[in-house]
Amino acid sequence: MQKLSSKVCSHYEFKYYQGEQNGLPAEAHVCLQDHSRFVLPDLARPYRGLHLIRDPRDVLISGAHYHGRSDEAWLHARQARFMGRTCQQAIGGCRSLADAIAFEMRHEGGRTIREMLSWTYSNPLIFEAKYEDLIGDDGMERMAKTFAFLCYPQDALPELVAIARSVSIFHGGADCLGHVRDGSAKQWVQVFDERLKALFIDCFDDALIRLGYEVNHAW
Repeated sequence: MQKLSSKVCSHYEFKYYQGEQNGLPAEAHVCLQDHSRFVLPDLARPYRGLHLIRDPRDVLISGAHYHGRSDEAWLHARQARFMGRTCQQAIGGCRSLADAIAFEMRHEGGRTIREMLSWTYSNPLIFEAKYEDLIGDDGMERMAKTFAFLCYPQDALPELVAIARSVSIFHGGADCLGHVRDGSAKQWVQVFDERLKALFIDCFDDALIRLGYEVNHAW
């Protein structure tokens, strides 16, 4: 999404901004907030948006790997809650991937899931999408539908879809960035044991049902 937003803006000479809402320049045409931290009623302008979520179980797996190796500064700041260690050191001290996932549930991954749950999904100005649907969109029809919702003109859609394909890790158009380890869906099936399943439900209750990933707890 970062590369797509940036490339579209470069192509059409739009002003691109990535960051927090309180720093949004008045002249920006496109804004990317990678944790969906928006207070939309406070936007003093008309808008259309795309809100993208991913299966929380795979979010936790991704976070357990990424936070254990990333050079992002916040991961290397010593914190009292980790007994003076950094977040990355705390993750690195986990004995197994399962323990690292459990750590994610209690910390950064848990916050991400709670943000997904607190989002307002009934806003008619926001196009709601699941990561799993987009990566399975071989013909990129969903991307075309997304661009149309965002009010790009109909005759620009083929060009926009071509740009999306060119930066997609699922269509051979882009090199994996440092944030990308494995973009496949349903990684959790091979990783979540009964202990992790029970801990997830204990931490997040019916989150998967509310987000449309399961119909009950018998997953």
